[in-house]
Amino acid sequence: MVRVSSLAIFLATVFRSALCLAVVVAGTTSVAQTNLEAGLLQPPEDGGPRRWEVISDNLQLHDAPSVDAEVISVFADGAVLSNLGCSETADQVWCEVRPFRGGARGFSQAMHLQPAQGPDGVVPMGIDDSERRARKRDFDAKGEIPCAQEQGQAMGKCVAAVARSGGGDATVVVTFPNGFARRLFFVHGEFVSASATMSGVGTDTDWRLKNNLHFVRVDDQRYELPGALVFDD
Repeated sequence: MVRVSSLAIFLATVFRSALCLAVVVAGTTSVAQTNLEAGLLQPPEDGGPRRWEVISDNLQLHDAPSVDAEVISVFADGAVLSNLGCSETADQVWCEVRPFRGGARGFSQAMHLQPAQGPDGVVPMGIDDSERRARKRDFDAKGEIPCAQEQGQAMGKCVAAVARSGGGDATVVVTFPNGFARRLFFVHGEFVSASATMSGVGTDTDWRLKNNLHFVRVDDQRYELPGALVFDD
């Protein structure tokens, strides 16, 4: 993880400028290739940024790394996309991306992207290890939260244990009084999905944020999680 600072701002400026794709010296590698070798354009599993921020209006997402390929989606300036890795094609750098909350994956020219800061001011680099840590019960914080396991049930109390990974990424393990437990996954400060259990696969969800309180429904279960517990903010 990289804490935003004058150095981070400088690196972001260098990153944006370098992607002009000019050739450095005849017969030598391009700036794009230099950036690839430096790891700035690698996927998270190779130490690259987890997400990109769109820095152009009406960014076109193509189904192949070519300006002639079909446009499958358009994103506004400031949109946040998951980083699936970048490569150089025909003297241009293309990045494979998808909306961080899910959706179609496609390709964007790297010159229209910059590493995305999380809501906590951190640019998260490398993979999100919060789920792995949660499985090992390596938690950063624990607390009680309001919860209900069945539809129509009055809210009771559950134990919530949190493993954080910076940049607004976290895995929360919520355990009900009867021992039933579920993992809740947060990305870029937002609830996105939950683990599959006997009660459902974890994709039938609702989420809203009000006064830094995350109201989450997964299948019939309901949870109320303070942002201060999930993200230490």
